[in-house]
Amino acid sequence: MKTIIAILAGLLLASVASADDDPQQVIPAGLKMMFERPDKPLDINPVVVQAGWAIVGWRQDGRGGRVLMKKTHHGWSAYLCSGDSLKDAGTLEKLGLPADDAAALAGKLENAEAGFDSSALALFSSFEGTVMLNEASTGAAGGHEGHGP
Repeated sequence: MKTIIAILAGLLLASVASADDDPQQVIPAGLKMMFERPDKPLDINPVVVQAGWAIVGWRQDGRGGRVLMKKTHHGWSAYLCSGDSLKDAGTLEKLGLPADDAAALAGKLENAEAGFDSSALALFSSFEGTVMLNEASTGAAGGHEGHGP
């Protein structure tokens, strides 16, 4: 009986660990924990991932945009928030992604967003400018308090 319990406990821990590593679950959960409010639900979709980078679409309270996420030794962190500029592989390269990863991530985003209706795409595109979110940024986040993630 103890052996069965030990095996079940091991399987449970393995499934939790693998779920914790899944960017499709971890990234939305983290962003929701930071930005979701009871009166303002946060929709995080799509989540596309390539080699330690991710682009996430978000919608909340009539606003929206895209977040570039970076995986660090602390987990996934929001690097910057923008709109359509994150669809461009050239922009992603300028932000530090290798050319192959930038092209792959932009392609994955295009494919993922192909299934969205025009109103969702309009919200993703509506984010004006670029707001750096990580602590290595230049502090360019000023003046964008109302945007959300």
